[in-house]
Amino acid sequence: MANWELIEQHIQNMEEALTHLTKYHQISFQEFEKDLSLIWIVEKGLEILIQNLLDIGAHILASEIKNDWEDYLEVIVKLGKHGVIPMEFADQIKGMAGLRNILIHEYLRVDLKKLFTYLKEGLGDFVKFIKYIREYQENPKRR
Repeated sequence: MANWELIEQHIQNMEEALTHLTKYHQISFQEFEKDLSLIWIVEKGLEILIQNLLDIGAHILASEIKNDWEDYLEVIVKLGKHGVIPMEFADQIKGMAGLRNILIHEYLRVDLKKLFTYLKEGLGDFVKFIKYIREYQENPKRR
């Protein structure tokens, strides 16, 4: 059985990161690419969001379904296959696992345009993920 207190802590981390990143939602790309401090804020904020999303997914899979995933991409896909989140949504966000790896391991290859796109258009995916996890928690028939 999943530890929902732990999951809620992850969700709170995500909501805090979303609050901070949303402050920069109206910035232009020209302002963004010239501000190294802001770039670092966005990188770290996205890293926090993605890592918490993956930690929630891995915990649910390991404790309630089956611990049969080999990498973070599979975590997202299996959340969809097992109905924790809609499969269409899982397909939409599965690229986050690759972005997480780049942010953590290959930070020299971070594409500023991709980061900016996540800042402007991708934050809603994290809000949706939180909503789906809470719906999953509230509906024991799905588990």
